[in-house]
Amino acid sequence: MSIDTPSRSAAAFFDSIAGRYERCYCLETGESRRRMAWVLSVLPPPPLRLLDLGVGTGREIPFLLDGGHQVTGLDASTAMLERCARRARPVPLVHADFWESLPFEDASFDAAIALHGTLAHAPDEGDLGRLSAELARITVAGAVWVTEIPSPAWLDRIGCGVASEGCVVRRTGTQTCVYEDSVTSTSIEVRLPAEQEWRAALAPQWDVEIAGMGLDPFEGNRTAAGEDLLSDHVEWRVVARRR
Repeated sequence: MSIDTPSRSAAAFFDSIAGRYERCYCLETGESRRRMAWVLSVLPPPPLRLLDLGVGTGREIPFLLDGGHQVTGLDASTAMLERCARRARPVPLVHADFWESLPFEDASFDAAIALHGTLAHAPDEGDLGRLSAELARITVAGAVWVTEIPSPAWLDRIGCGVASEGCVVRRTGTQTCVYEDSVTSTSIEVRLPAEQEWRAALAPQWDVEIAGMGLDPFEGNRTAAGEDLLSDHVEWRVVARRR
């Protein structure tokens, strides 16, 4: 089966890889624990009504529950949600595409997270701004939204090549690529907004902080004054606080 023409449906891609997701796509356990400890540290005190966008198989749910939060998971992939529902401590799960209108009432949540590059697959350039407005609608004033996403520097580093076992990146633009899973013969489009795009998209409703969380080991990555350059980090943490 050819994978030259990528599906625009993230749901179709994640349905196809659900059976091998935790084995081939997830972070190593120690790194996952480290990242979740940081996420919990930037969230307001528990208990929070917390929305997990792109919950997937739910690997982060135990950390959030242990942190005292009330978690709702949302995902467009039914196969991922089926696996998430088998967890020992199930949480409410919603099948929906978060790039469309979110199926929640106003002020339903105190916080939201979108981890592991969940927001790297926006179908169109304006979708990040629309998602920002929807999250502002369903969260309360003072809510926190935490995102992890590859930066354009990740794409500069990978270019066209193997990202991991059975996964190949084919660059299609300065900030876009196609991520191909050769085992399942499926692919997904990737769009990596620049720093100014993140700030512009979130500015109407959120105060935004962006920090690097992974430097390219093959570059200098520092200014003459010894400071890290955000543009050289291959992954960013975005922390937005609802006005």
